[in-house]
Amino acid sequence: MRTIKQEHYFPVIIAIHFILWWIDLTMYRGDYAYTSQHIAGEIFSSWVVTVFAANFLMATRAKWVERIFGGLDKMYMIHRRSGIIAVALLILHFIVVPRNPEFSIGKPLGFYALILILIGVVLSASPVFRRKIKYHKWINIHKLMGFFYVLGIAHSFTVPTLTSELPIVRSYVYGMALIGIIAWFYRAFLYGIFNRKLHYAVDSLKRFDNDITEIILKPVSKKLSYTPGQFAFVSFDGMNRREAHPFTISNHPSDDGLRFTVKSLGDYTSELQTALKEGTKARVEGSFGQFDFTRARHKDQLWLAGGIGITPFLSFMGEVSPDFNVTFVWCVKSASQANYKDEIEEVTKNKPNIDFYLWDSGEKGFFSVGQLFDSRKIKGHSVFICGPESMRESYIRQLLEKGVPIRDIHYEEFSFR
Repeated sequence: MRTIKQEHYFPVIIAIHFILWWIDLTMYRGDYAYTSQHIAGEIFSSWVVTVFAANFLMATRAKWVERIFGGLDKMYMIHRRSGIIAVALLILHFIVVPRNPEFSIGKPLGFYALILILIGVVLSASPVFRRKIKYHKWINIHKLMGFFYVLGIAHSFTVPTLTSELPIVRSYVYGMALIGIIAWFYRAFLYGIFNRKLHYAVDSLKRFDNDITEIILKPVSKKLSYTPGQFAFVSFDGMNRREAHPFTISNHPSDDGLRFTVKSLGDYTSELQTALKEGTKARVEGSFGQFDFTRARHKDQLWLAGGIGITPFLSFMGEVSPDFNVTFVWCVKSASQANYKDEIEEVTKNKPNIDFYLWDSGEKGFFSVGQLFDSRKIKGHSVFICGPESMRESYIRQLLEKGVPIRDIHYEEFSFR
């Protein structure tokens, strides 16, 4: 199934609007006195309505929606950025659209919707606030966006608009609005009812020196079904039960339990280092993600892991069949931080079609693709990358320079919220 990538998503949304507006305006024979300002202002508002509707649909975490966007991590990146763009479009609508001197209830509704959506998006998407606001508070603010959205839709019904005169545009915009409201209501009030979390308990803990904790969960009843490379949302008793975080599953599905390897990167993950105990109950929701080496175009592959980005590859290794040829590079700051070196070497000892390289960047400097592959050798490979954003962007740039097409470069977002 072809997926919608971020670089395609926004042009598609723009193109749909221009086409629908052009068709309707070309066919319009009514008496609504519109100007270019009306058209521009209402195109902006129709973008806002449909982009927010799509965002609410993404927030449902529905499997079919995730597949369209190529994974929940990619989808959430689009979700975050499109929310920011929608606010910019909403401000443009407010500036451009002509003012009607007559008072209507729609005017204050529209103003309040603008201010509240602006505040909501700034608190939800701004890196500063995302770092400072606790997750459970952040998610409650995020849920309020649906109320603000409904205010905006109510505004459009209570003021005269050109959109209401155009049958195709009207059907598309308000159809999307209905989808968005239903999706938001489901996510805010019904999601917990229809998406039961699986019950697990902490079976064992291993704390490494480099602020990394290995957590093994055992199922209390039903086991989670997943494929190598996927992740799940996990919440633990005693650590704010509503605060579920996404962690990559770092063991193979044939194992009895779930293994999560977590690095201290924030308040929540830091608390895991000290507060989590054996026997603690956990709730697991999943599985999510489309980071799957078995679905790639080529069986000759390059895997590039950076630090804690090793986690999906630990799960991958048990799935590698003899018809794959894999070059596997794990970059760490120092060899002492390679907590899973022995495990990887034990697996690859029985899989000669996996060539494993541990790269100590503290000793050797940063790894570059050219140190193992020239342009001729790297072509015809599918590449999988997981690690910090700066590392990932550097590798992608190097691969593109060596002629690897972007469709053969697969990566997982290192962190998202």
